[in-house]
Amino acid sequence: MKRLLTYIILATVVMAANADNWVRDTEPAILEVHYTRTEVTDTTKRATNYYKEETMLRIGNGMSLYCSVPRFYRDSLMHNNPKLYFQMEAASFEKDPREHDRTSLERSGRYGSFIYKNYPEGKVTETAYFEMEDWRYDEDWEKPEWDISDESKEIIGYQCFKATTDYRGRRWTAWFTPEIPIQDGPWKLCGLPGLILEAEDNHREYRFVANGLKQNGLAEVGFFCYREKRGVNNVTRDKFFNSWWKYANSNFGAKMASMFGRGSQPTAAEKKEQHRDKEETNYPHDL
Repeated sequence: MKRLLTYIILATVVMAANADNWVRDTEPAILEVHYTRTEVTDTTKRATNYYKEETMLRIGNGMSLYCSVPRFYRDSLMHNNPKLYFQMEAASFEKDPREHDRTSLERSGRYGSFIYKNYPEGKVTETAYFEMEDWRYDEDWEKPEWDISDESKEIIGYQCFKATTDYRGRRWTAWFTPEIPIQDGPWKLCGLPGLILEAEDNHREYRFVANGLKQNGLAEVGFFCYREKRGVNNVTRDKFFNSWWKYANSNFGAKMASMFGRGSQPTAAEKKEQHRDKEETNYPHDL
């Protein structure tokens, strides 16, 4: 309940701040889907070193946005009302310090990517913050090619069917519902004859499970451009992911992962066996 109240407060602040012109190319949203996203942060300790986060897919007629719910409001609040942001962050420190990584705005926004499908038209754009910098790349919109089976199950009240694909270096299994004829889903997954409500890769390093839909009172879909005001590294896709990979698997990056997720920092011996990677793995892994 406290977390929900925090989101409501932040949403009010964010919506009131739209006049600041920090969102562009907006269009009405027709649906918002919320997912629980699970990411393994240490492949040597899959059962314990992971984190879960609330994410959302906000869908319009021409584009969609996928991002972390707390990160969305955290970043928006920090941009539009930094004083309130730091007050709320400081207040979280008044609790037991051992619980700070569970309650602070900083740590509740662990997943930092904003993924825009069909923005610009025919492209996918991703922005993220890592290595103390803002990054962005655009790429051609490459949709997965799926094999659909007649296997089915129910997810949040909708009949879903199973589909599989080899996409961006991983084998994915997804469950989609024809009852919602929208060809979209979490992260970059899309292209099925119905909304994707659940998906995971074959190593279970990434998993998305829908936990709710929202159709009324939706904010607009648009590109959040406040990062551009403080400077963004506009790079190629390969440069973006290679830079992230070097950061995430450095000593500092591994320490941050252990702080923000569950579990402890890996030992030196374990670090040699650890291969943390993105949802997509088909990019240069050069040191």
